Amino acid sequence: MKEKTVSEKLAEFIHDLTYRDLPQEVRELAKLRILDTLSCAVAGRDLPHCKVATEVAKKSTGGSTLIGHREKVALLDAVLANGVMIHSIVQDDILSGLVHPGSTVVSTAIGVGEEKGASGEEVLTATILGYELVGRIMRGTGRFSVSSFRPSPILTTFGATASAGKLMGLDEEQLVNAIGYAASLTPGTPNEVWWSGTMEGMFQAGASARIGILSAILAEKGATAAPQALEGKDGFFRCWGGGTATMEKAVENLGKDFVISRMRIKVFPVCGANQRPIQIAEPLARHKLKVDDITKIIERVGIGATKYAGLDFTGPYETQFQALMSMQFCTAATVLGKPVSSAMFFAKHFNDPDVEDLAKKVELVEEEGRSLPKIEVHCVDGKVYATAEELPDRDKYVPTKEKMVAKFRTLCTDFFGEGGTNQIIDLIMDLDKVADIRKLTGRLGG
Repeated sequence: MKEKTVSEKLAEFIHDLTYRDLPQEVRELAKLRILDTLSCAVAGRDLPHCKVATEVAKKSTGGSTLIGHREKVALLDAVLANGVMIHSIVQDDILSGLVHPGSTVVSTAIGVGEEKGASGEEVLTATILGYELVGRIMRGTGRFSVSSFRPSPILTTFGATASAGKLMGLDEEQLVNAIGYAASLTPGTPNEVWWSGTMEGMFQAGASARIGILSAILAEKGATAAPQALEGKDGFFRCWGGGTATMEKAVENLGKDFVISRMRIKVFPVCGANQRPIQIAEPLARHKLKVDDITKIIERVGIGATKYAGLDFTGPYETQFQALMSMQFCTAATVLGKPVSSAMFFAKHFNDPDVEDLAKKVELVEEEGRSLPKIEVHCVDGKVYATAEELPDRDKYVPTKEKMVAKFRTLCTDFFGEGGTNQIIDLIMDLDKVADIRKLTGRLGG
């Protein structure tokens, strides 16, 4: 018998997996991913890039929910706008420090689920499968051969395809074709956005969701795609990873090792590379130093830690995206005691003059063998304040029910009200008992 391709093995898994097959822990984690992503969407719904996305969506007609808005729109426009809103404050979940599955997968699962009148169990299963495909294609690809591409929208297209395909009831052959289209239509997105501080990065998650759903629709209607689209001699893995050496990792331990169990959350609304430096720098704020008190700040990091697009940038900061990506801005703001836990600080005070002045004094130093950042503040009076080098609290990045509920309440109560917020939390926590996901989506509008 001919060996199945990677796409065929993944398609079989997507087709066969049922809610009953899932460990209880994985089921509960899926609920938390939905809760987390929705809170991010509500928090960022009024930011400029979200307004653009929702204005575009509102030009269409349909029955799909826009988070935080009363209007119903067409499915593909809804997932575009909802994906933008979820990613809008860049505090959605993160996998391996690089990829943001939630903004694409959850917007797809909820959008397609609403259109199909799917049950809560079906939406949760589709959500879990979406995360699976993102993480498994990531494993199979290995390190991207060209660092200028942003991996998140490239990989999350597969997650949207899996979620949509499952909810649409595609058979195995159709799922193979859908994966093939995800591999072929996935966007190749350059990272230049972070240097210019423009909006492209916000729209990529929504665009990937649309392409993922389109891939499933094409397959449903009979469009064919290469079954070896992933590992073929000119396939996805060679295109993006430069080879197929790690392709079997895409199908290792299917049904036993769930990607959603490895998701981490962002404590701060900034790039993943700035999470730990901010955490480590926070104690320095107690010294209440002013810009003129400081001659320089040395931030010691591991080799290659400053190389990702937008990280090593001393300004001027003209948008929130330049600020939240910049290691210098984030460290300077933290040392000065600015509210770095607030997304609105970055959205409205990205040009804070004190932070910008101090950011110019931050020197990034890469050191061999260093795994944790160390930050030294050198003062005019000769004093040096340095961070301790003990291991920071990693549990801060682990998504627990308590953290996700607290985040949802913090970000959503002003919009939904205390009663409405509690009702949505209860609905999501009991989503597997909901017969029609529209019971939830009906509460997410304005």
